[in-house]
Amino acid sequence: MFDGFQREASDFFWEMRFHNERDWFYAHKEQFDALIGNPMKLLASETAEQLGKRFPEKELKVHVARIWRDARRLFGRGPLKENLWFSIENADLTEPAASFFFELQPAAFSYGLGFWTMRADKMEAFRRSVDANPAAFERLARSVQNMDGFVLGGPEFKRPKGDHGAIVNQWYNRKWTNVYHEEDFGGDVLSPRLPIILADAFAKLMPMHDYLTDHTKL
Repeated sequence: MFDGFQREASDFFWEMRFHNERDWFYAHKEQFDALIGNPMKLLASETAEQLGKRFPEKELKVHVARIWRDARRLFGRGPLKENLWFSIENADLTEPAASFFFELQPAAFSYGLGFWTMRADKMEAFRRSVDANPAAFERLARSVQNMDGFVLGGPEFKRPKGDHGAIVNQWYNRKWTNVYHEEDFGGDVLSPRLPIILADAFAKLMPMHDYLTDHTKL
């Protein structure tokens, strides 16, 4: 069972930043697995299980990221990522869509609903759906805004695509978006209750997840 991350996981991440090399990693792989890799897999599995209990009609798929960067996209950086995450999404989707996520970094952790680097045509489909019924989307956006400690992210257009009021515009006028909660390393990330904490947050975000998924299909 997931027992919480250890504080030493943060120290390992920092050390890995200063020794971003294959040989160093392989020499410390057992430590990585014990502190980060295996707990992340357990957390992902138990969070998906908890979320599945709340939404038994949904078939969910879990993806745990690899610690290795894509060799084609190193761009002068070391081969190891400086963070690790997992995502949960609908299993029946064949194209990128909204997904829940948890991310662990050396000094912080975050979780929420991501809709990253979405294709322009899919975001245009989202905006058309909002144009058709802005009031319906505003109700969803307000429910997310009322979640304590969550903020909206993603790059904004220099020229707004439209105006549906302050609440809707925060979503409407971004190239892609995510809504997330972030804390310094510690607290809940050390707790065995983290799978329940994540599942509770994801359940509250599920209506927005479904909207983003359903209204970006082409």
